[in-house]
Amino acid sequence: MRKLLYIVCYIFLTLNIASAQILKGTISNAADQPIQYSTVYIQDLKQGTVANTLGNYEIRLPAGTYNVFYQSLGYALDIKKVIITSQSTVNLNVTLQSQYYELPEVRISSSGEDPAVIIMRKTISLAPYYLNQVKSYSADVYLKGNLYVIKIPRLLQKSLKIHANNTKIKAGDSFMMESVNKIEFNAPDNYVQRVISFNNTFPTEGNEISPMDLIQASFYEPVIADMAISPLSPEAFNHYNFKFEGASLQGDYLVDKINVIPKRKSQQLFSGTIYIIEDLWCLHSVDLTNDNIAGTLRVRQVYAPVQEGIWLPVSHNFIINIDVVGLRADATYGSSVKYSDVKINSAIPKPDILISAALSKPTVNIDTVKSKSTDEINKLLSKDDLSNRDMVKLSRLMDKETTSKKVPADLEIKEKTAQIIEKDATSKDSAYWADIRPIPLSEVDIISILISNNIPNKSKSDSLSTGSRRGNTLSLSFGNSRNDAFTDSLNLAEKKQSPFVKTFRNIAFGYSWSDTSGFSFRNGGLINISNLRFNTVEGFVYGADFRMSKTWNNNNSFSIYPELRWAFKRENLMGSINTTFNCDGLKQRQIYLRIGKTSKDISSNGGINPTINTFASLFLKRNYLKLYESSYITLGHKWEIVNGLYLDINGTFENRKVLLNNTDFSFIRTGKVYTNNIPVNNYLNDSYPVNYSLIDHRHADMLATFTYTPSQRYRIRNDRKIPAGSDYPTFSISWKHGINEFRQDSLADSGIKHYDFIKIEAYNNKEIGAFSQYGWILRTGTFINNKGIAFQDFTYFNTQPFPLLLNNYQDAFMLPKFYSLSTPRFFIEGHFKYTSPYLLLKLLPGISNTLMRENLSLSYLFINNSGSYTEVGYSISEILLLGEIGIYTGFRNTKYNSTGVKLILRLN
Repeated sequence: MRKLLYIVCYIFLTLNIASAQILKGTISNAADQPIQYSTVYIQDLKQGTVANTLGNYEIRLPAGTYNVFYQSLGYALDIKKVIITSQSTVNLNVTLQSQYYELPEVRISSSGEDPAVIIMRKTISLAPYYLNQVKSYSADVYLKGNLYVIKIPRLLQKSLKIHANNTKIKAGDSFMMESVNKIEFNAPDNYVQRVISFNNTFPTEGNEISPMDLIQASFYEPVIADMAISPLSPEAFNHYNFKFEGASLQGDYLVDKINVIPKRKSQQLFSGTIYIIEDLWCLHSVDLTNDNIAGTLRVRQVYAPVQEGIWLPVSHNFIINIDVVGLRADATYGSSVKYSDVKINSAIPKPDILISAALSKPTVNIDTVKSKSTDEINKLLSKDDLSNRDMVKLSRLMDKETTSKKVPADLEIKEKTAQIIEKDATSKDSAYWADIRPIPLSEVDIISILISNNIPNKSKSDSLSTGSRRGNTLSLSFGNSRNDAFTDSLNLAEKKQSPFVKTFRNIAFGYSWSDTSGFSFRNGGLINISNLRFNTVEGFVYGADFRMSKTWNNNNSFSIYPELRWAFKRENLMGSINTTFNCDGLKQRQIYLRIGKTSKDISSNGGINPTINTFASLFLKRNYLKLYESSYITLGHKWEIVNGLYLDINGTFENRKVLLNNTDFSFIRTGKVYTNNIPVNNYLNDSYPVNYSLIDHRHADMLATFTYTPSQRYRIRNDRKIPAGSDYPTFSISWKHGINEFRQDSLADSGIKHYDFIKIEAYNNKEIGAFSQYGWILRTGTFINNKGIAFQDFTYFNTQPFPLLLNNYQDAFMLPKFYSLSTPRFFIEGHFKYTSPYLLLKLLPGISNTLMRENLSLSYLFINNSGSYTEVGYSISEILLLGEIGIYTGFRNTKYNSTGVKLILRLN
């Protein structure tokens, strides 16, 4: 009965609507085997689709006569003339013959290079042109994804149980998602996505299909979806070898088959085949594979001329073999695309070789726009054998030529993708889908839909409207995924709990609450191991924090963050309250008040992480953190004067007290004594001519900081301006006027002392090439009348000598001792770091096939009357995605000083 039910439902779901004109059939090879995901394209309508896993295709057409192109990678193109009459269904089965690519004699290069090298140089040179060739288009996009679960390890089986309906995701389960979308594109990168309909058989939320990343990704870009380097990247010859496999006439075009071979195993490279159209030097199709940490991704795309001289992908097929921590699954994507209103970017000059190629076609539309770079581009492209130098120069010229013709970029960044969801997107019935679905369902899809319809699943609509975008991969939600029924079951369980149990749980483990008026509250919880710390001054310290905020209709907001800490050895309650009032969102105006009594690190920059210090103290009997007591109040005001120029003014009053060690506790080395709570620093030696000893005193200061980022880009959301970076460095200049009152009678210079401090800073981070970037920081500063400063007022430089770090510092010196680099004098400081996926070790087998990157760093410090310190380093980052290990060497006044190894866990 169950099989009979599936058969009946299958017939019902695939029933043709009587009034539709349909072209359908099966695409197979000479051995009568179905060709999965083959492409069907009707050039007259600029419409394409793909066959399903059984080779079945189905496409709805208005009445008329059409030339239908049937093609699949590895098979010869077959063109059929089809006549569609009113209210008819045409069944047309097609057999594709294997495609043979010949090696013409003219392809033998006189230079001895593989002919693919010549082909790829021209194709790479023209990639910027084809990337920016289209000014706008509209497209109807149907996207269908399937997931088949092969194996689930026992460790994950429990977390994959769907509590709402007592079902359990298990090996053998299959799921399907499909969506119909209307896409509007306007150059350079603006998309409007209208979700017409959406269907989902996944039993949990957070598993939506979005075609936007797929539509936007282009192999003409240097990097594909921030994932891997394109074979058409200007840097392609550094990463790939290319082999010419032959040429074949397909329709009116000669197509070259190029084998793409990575020079090394790498998760950031593709392997496979690309097909290039002779004379046009653009993509005809791609069949590329990327092996990454999640498994294997195979990308298959077929391009077609949607307009004279414009080739766009008309079908996409993604095959993903997932293999993560024992979880194995197969995911596939297929798409159908129908273009309309395709407009060429006539402001970009068409190279002469493309005009010559177009002259042989019946319809010619020759661009007449010229620029000063056009002659040089055409001269280079006219060469039969381009060199690598010619290719790089051409690529840069083409990129400059095409990007300069784009619409001038405003500093305000408007959302590139706007998503509009139709109200009834998830309520379409089976008759609607049977009529509109361009990729036929398989039997597995039918069963998946039937099972899904027996499960109340309001989360289908919720996942569409609130689920996170997952790009071009299907995914399962583990552990914390909740659909509405699951949430209801939790709420029911909570109702059964007594008020006392609920209150205890909220206080102990944390609780968040918000209402529709804009008020929210969060309690971090009393039982939270991250709030436990240890140092020799306070012993064990434990505390709690709270967060409260209020947002009004005009988007003004007020936040208050109280924190409480109890120091067990000092038997002292410490705490702080930080408040912030945000108003005038377009000026980013912020008024803040900070008040508290706490123990502060003597170093005002860097210093040891409290968690690392806790570990070092309890298990190594080494306490690096040096503290003083601070009772303080700070009032400040920050706002944007003009775009990119900010002014931050604040005033602080602080009562500073010296603290002593209060405990000698540790888990090991109980007989060893901790060092005093005094930093090791030459300025604290008794022999130093100026007395900078740590004493109790009162302090006040006024600080003004100007920060300027030229051509700062920004977004505006809810009438609030959000900075979004710039191509230029950020500059800042700050001035502090400080006052210290020393009241120790033994000091000859006791009393009220004034000083001034001026600091200038510039920094920038920039991406260069595929997965490569650099960053730098420059600082300089000086004290005016430094006799009036206390040791806490020194300029401190970020020293991190401990072998393990939990922070990814950008301005750290990795070898000098804590507190050793500080000064009351003039200084110059600089840091530079270059990151690349391939420098030295990444070229080795075994390491090349990872996502790790290599880093070179240089840090420099000059202090007046103290000389210079230089540090160079080499590290490998992204180890298991969050680790970095490196070796660093330091020099004092150009003489070797020390060498050390550092492990960094990028937890922040």
